[in-house]
Amino acid sequence: MNKGFFFALPLCEVFGGGHFKQERLKLNTMEVKIYREPENEQIIIDEDSLKEYHELTNKLGLNNEVKEKVPSVYIPINTAMSKLLKALCPNSDKVEEYNKSTIPVEVLRVLDFAKENEMYEGFQVWHAQNDPDPLLIGWKYLNDNDRKNGYDWNRKYYLMARWGDCAMELEDLLKKGFDVLKTSLIDSTKEVESYCKSVLSDPDGFVRKHLKSNLRPPSIDIESTSGLGTLPF
Repeated sequence: MNKGFFFALPLCEVFGGGHFKQERLKLNTMEVKIYREPENEQIIIDEDSLKEYHELTNKLGLNNEVKEKVPSVYIPINTAMSKLLKALCPNSDKVEEYNKSTIPVEVLRVLDFAKENEMYEGFQVWHAQNDPDPLLIGWKYLNDNDRKNGYDWNRKYYLMARWGDCAMELEDLLKKGFDVLKTSLIDSTKEVESYCKSVLSDPDGFVRKHLKSNLRPPSIDIESTSGLGTLPF
């Protein structure tokens, strides 16, 4: 009998919001969310099936640069999703260096499975400085050239888990990030508007200020998420 790989996290509640399913686990005052694609809710791959998987991807000319033991079962993050998640969690650490909060055992199990089966090439924790509510992220290089040169700006990221005071569905998490960016846009725009009104009310004064020292007018500080991938809301 061939040795097989089996993955099934303890399931308390399964949510099917948007395009994804997520597991929600409540641990005392901390909640944990595991994010997986619904078609990969459970994955069993023995050695023969794994060999066939790689043979077929090569035969069909499919992109399979990283020869992982098992295919990724977690949520791929497109560019738009990445911007929304980073609006909530702008800081990132290697998982080995993260020390802002205790990583729950349920998340450690997810990390252990992914590492053991070489699902990704590296792992990060994305978090906020004061109110972490961290995200466990896996990543892969896009191709061998990027891997050889260590191009960390050209990676594919995957959302694996989140833990904190409030577990959130993926759709709600992305909407929260959207609201953070919208608030930032509004605040920046109001600051620019106020500055412009001040300039128009006293242009001579602002020219004199500029002659004494270069003025640095405020700018609208937000990046557009249009055309960067489909969002599940």
